[in-house]
Amino acid sequence: MKMDDRSKSSPEAVQSLFRNKGIKLTQQRLEIYREMMRAKDHPSAEMIYRRVIPRLPTVSLDTVYRTLDLFERMGLISRVEVLDDRSRYEPDTEPHHHFVCVICKRIMDFPWPAVDSMKLPPQATRWGKVFSSHLELRGVCGACLKKRSGSASLR
Repeated sequence: MKMDDRSKSSPEAVQSLFRNKGIKLTQQRLEIYREMMRAKDHPSAEMIYRRVIPRLPTVSLDTVYRTLDLFERMGLISRVEVLDDRSRYEPDTEPHHHFVCVICKRIMDFPWPAVDSMKLPPQATRWGKVFSSHLELRGVCGACLKKRSGSASLR
């Protein structure tokens, strides 16, 4: 379910959401959740930490990691693994796919309904139970292409 940023992070909406998910509402969780709902850049835990520390000087990086893990387990956010072995997170839990720039590591979301409606290959179901799937495209984003237009190699 998609909502605009204000309605997702209003105190009433967050209180109700946390209560429905069985999550104890704390100031740290509230601020981390609000920051995630504002995020448009698939931030890492470290990025979220740097963004909330001015408002919560006593929050620890460990608290941010544990809170993001809790939010992911409860289906409030999604984890995205990228090229630098650092997990990144996003508030969009609806089906979508990612383009990852191999140079700047930027992640861009895109819908692809045709892929979403495709039947899984038979071997996928023989390997085990599939809970979700998404397509990840890796390449060079337009901004990096522009910067490197005179360069012989993109890698």
